[in-house]
Amino acid sequence: MARNLDEFANELTQVIQAASGSSKSRALIDAANSGNEAEVRRIAESMSTEELQRFHRRHS
Repeated sequence: MARNLDEFANELTQVIQAASGSSKSRALIDAANSGNEAEVRRIAESMSTEELQRFHRRHS
């Protein structure tokens, strides 16, 4: 539980980033499964290095 506004803001940012990364991961998987190379590239290019590393760890 956040003890102050700064901690709350940091925790909220982490939750939003995790949700965003999760939806990007799902979109990346869907694009790859459909064979849409252009969409895979677009999504991957929008992901940070950290997001791509997390994706790789989860799916390898």
